[in-house]
Amino acid sequence: MVSEQGFATVSPELLEAAYRLIRAGAAENRSDLSELLGVSSSTASNIARSLVSQKRVREVEASSASRGRRATQLRSIAPPALVAVAEIGTRHVRYALSERVGPVKSAEEVPIDLTPGPRHTIERLLELWNELRDRDFPDHEIKAIGIAVPGPVDAGTQRIVMPSRMPGWHDADLRSIVRELTGLDAVVENDARAAALGEASELRDHHTLIYIKAGSGIGGALVINGEVHTGGRGIAGDVSHARVVENSPFVCGCGQSGCLETVASGAAIRRDARAFGVELESMAELIEAGLNQVPQVTQLIRNSGMLVGKALGPLINFVNPTQVIVGGSMSGLSAFMNALRVSLLGSAVPMATEGLRIEPARLAANSALTGVARAAHRLIVDAPVK
Repeated sequence: MVSEQGFATVSPELLEAAYRLIRAGAAENRSDLSELLGVSSSTASNIARSLVSQKRVREVEASSASRGRRATQLRSIAPPALVAVAEIGTRHVRYALSERVGPVKSAEEVPIDLTPGPRHTIERLLELWNELRDRDFPDHEIKAIGIAVPGPVDAGTQRIVMPSRMPGWHDADLRSIVRELTGLDAVVENDARAAALGEASELRDHHTLIYIKAGSGIGGALVINGEVHTGGRGIAGDVSHARVVENSPFVCGCGQSGCLETVASGAAIRRDARAFGVELESMAELIEAGLNQVPQVTQLIRNSGMLVGKALGPLINFVNPTQVIVGGSMSGLSAFMNALRVSLLGSAVPMATEGLRIEPARLAANSALTGVARAAHRLIVDAPVK
């Protein structure tokens, strides 16, 4: 069938799917439409022309990086759909709004108290997101929400499972709370897995990598061929409960002693610094002491890196990743990164570490926000056509 404009008609379902991809920023040209929708180049062109004729999409010219040629790009005429994202910490929350698929480049951060519980926290986040929208995107609507949390998340239900640093949050169903308060869909993810997704999305090739988050706590995630691997219950890649110290006096929330979380995390460093008479009231003070090379603190930071590297060694042998990406606030400390690198290389076999890259996270503090933003944009793209 041919339309009045003289080109083949396209099914409404395919047009809607294409429009969502364009509006989310996932498809910027006809080639993207062809690849993402699995259609021919001619069909992708018909889709683009149909959307332009319906005045839902406009074509704009953008300079190509090669030889100054002009490349035609597709842009939604309606304001892009916003997704609201947050990374909840034990004492703070980072939050942002994202209008296109891609890295979250700027975010706000405020203190937060988790003790009143999940619903109170979501209500506070909604206030923060709405303030941000009114300030920066007054003509836009929030269409989906993404939340990263510092605890295990069941891969099937997306409920929070026994979070050692979030008392009273076990079995919390943040998606249901969001839906009840806003009517919007949400995605909930562990912060390390969210960060791994964000970092993996910035790589051109489908790498196999291990992501480590080293901050107030310790977290980890595993990416295989470009996809975050969750395992049977969603805890694949979690290294926080690897036992790295025998006969440790510090008991973990899991019931064991000697877990990486209890001896190598930022919280553990702050605890141990008191034995030297050094009071570090926050992670910011710990990082400042590390950057200023306070001797007692630097030694504790170096020991933390050694223990994390020791825990990673067997995983490097088993998984054989191409990269280890380290995020979290301690990834910016050379004492930590150097010690981790030396310990890891000494704990894994040379064949497994040949060519292995050990690097700080490219997206720095916005890795997890970028990960849940991508997942939330996918909720919009994949929503059923009404």
